[in-house]
Amino acid sequence: MSEWFAACSAGLRLQARQFGKARVIICLTVVEALTFLFLVSLFGLTGSKAPTAIIMQDHGALAQSFVTDLRNDHHSFRLEVMGATEAKQLLDRGDLVAIITIPADFSSTVRSGHTAAISVAVDNVDADLTDDIQRAVPAAIETFGVQHHFGGIRVAPAEHDLIGHDTAYIPYLVVSALALDALVVAGALAATAMAGEWENRTLVQWRLAPASMTGVLIGKLITVVAVSTVAVWMAALLVFFGYGVHPHSLPGALSALVLCTVIFAAIGACVGNLLRKTLPVATLFFGLALPLYIDSGSLEPERFDGGWLWFVAHLTPVYAAVGVLQSAINGLKVTPEPVAVDLGILLLWAVAAVAVAHSILQRARRAQ
Repeated sequence: MSEWFAACSAGLRLQARQFGKARVIICLTVVEALTFLFLVSLFGLTGSKAPTAIIMQDHGALAQSFVTDLRNDHHSFRLEVMGATEAKQLLDRGDLVAIITIPADFSSTVRSGHTAAISVAVDNVDADLTDDIQRAVPAAIETFGVQHHFGGIRVAPAEHDLIGHDTAYIPYLVVSALALDALVVAGALAATAMAGEWENRTLVQWRLAPASMTGVLIGKLITVVAVSTVAVWMAALLVFFGYGVHPHSLPGALSALVLCTVIFAAIGACVGNLLRKTLPVATLFFGLALPLYIDSGSLEPERFDGGWLWFVAHLTPVYAAVGVLQSAINGLKVTPEPVAVDLGILLLWAVAAVAVAHSILQRARRAQ
């Protein structure tokens, strides 16, 4: 056992020395973690709130109340009060999605029990944004009517939330992005480290040494996990302080991120031993990241997207990683499987990946 630990320590020092000679890689790893998080969060940041002008021709209490309901409609509008001339110019120039005009007689018409006509001008160049406006305005009207007990509304939803708190789209999105961050950073770094051993032919020393190859492999992965964890934790700090996401359990969140880096580093080591070339490694992991981001529950719980997509999601470790991170940070249960099962799946992925990587190395030693 002492020989195994000696081999593990040697592998750790070996990888640390290699990283020490390539400090630029460490810096770029941190930058990669932050930029990748920003990249995937752009899905929600662009298009989640349509730039909309509000023209207030009525400044009464009812008009102000209706505008407040428009503002409170989640991820539909980014309202800005402005004059009619400026609003029309911005709409014609393509800087606005819509103009909502509150007529001068809005408050008096509503108070008298009649229907007030609200003008909505829409730049329908993008059907998705147009649909957002078409859904949000009636929703705000209904909320306004129910709030003031107007008799014209005969049907209203009685909402019963299963979860005691709301999670906005951006906080959900960026937490899921941390799982992909760990995949890209830890996976690519570990794969590059192992592929480099093949390219530089330093594996000959592994084969000839009497020490345990498993120990050397684990030692290298410990160093990769340490560097990757620092990078992913920095991305997590950006999520907590930059995006304003308050973790449900900070120790649980940081521990879950460490676990994710361990899993994906193990998978990266397996990929590096299979490819044996550093050039395709980054391309592979970045190429996998976006499809996995779409089909892993990163945008919404995957069970809502149909049986086939849900089945495919179960074939990837990112699905389980998203489940664990959403539970630890947002306090959400996004997979039907318990979090303990998600953790078990991640551990099985790690064990299987290390076993395959070790098997490849042992086969190479026997061939030598």
